[in-house]
Amino acid sequence: MTIHNVLWTGGWDSTYRVLDLVLMKKRTIQPYYVLDHVRPSTEMEIQTMEKIKDLMIEYDSSAEHRIKDTIFVKKAEIPPNPAFTTQYKKLQKEYRLGDQYDWLGRYAVSENIGSLELSVHHDDKVQGMINDDVAKIDDEDDFYYRVVQQPSHPAFVIFQPYRFPLLEITKLQMKEQAEKEDFLHIMEETWFCHTPKKNGEPCGLCNPCKYTIEEGMGYRIPEPTQKERANYFLFKVRRRLKKVLN
Repeated sequence: MTIHNVLWTGGWDSTYRVLDLVLMKKRTIQPYYVLDHVRPSTEMEIQTMEKIKDLMIEYDSSAEHRIKDTIFVKKAEIPPNPAFTTQYKKLQKEYRLGDQYDWLGRYAVSENIGSLELSVHHDDKVQGMINDDVAKIDDEDDFYYRVVQQPSHPAFVIFQPYRFPLLEITKLQMKEQAEKEDFLHIMEETWFCHTPKKNGEPCGLCNPCKYTIEEGMGYRIPEPTQKERANYFLFKVRRRLKKVLN
């Protein structure tokens, strides 16, 4: 039995992959989630994934047997890998790549997971970076992409531990497919905001909120007030200072 190792955050893209595998393709998944103590959305994301699991079982009672218990990884306990981080920093400098691609990759390497699925979608920054350096691999009724052994940019090797199953599809196409398969109501429960408001609404100001708006899903985000904008700016300043001091 093939088990798909899926990095699941409760967000739109990774949830689409989970639903497609479990509900449509009847595949078994092993979810992974990285616990980051400095991210205010952690509790919301975990609650979201539990709610989505319940909705999946309502949709198809047999789904429960195809979802393994989530493996929770503490970000602070991921071992260092200076050689890997050196390659990451080259891309960070050139492409302003998020630091998750350092610690996620270090985790995959440390645990020898060569098939961790990342739900990088069409029009995502990373998709644009690696699009000419991937090979498509068919897997019966499924497929995914992997970075080739000798990519055009030597530092692209940091993406080799992953499978990329969503490189061909946009967020809006995911929405259309979810409507077709009648699980859009589950997708609408997904979470993406890194700094949610106290009332549980997305902030509309963090990068995931901005990307969601840019990719045609802005209807899910209320317009932030001037006070909320000011508070978010102060939050970013305090967080940057905390990182520097640590």
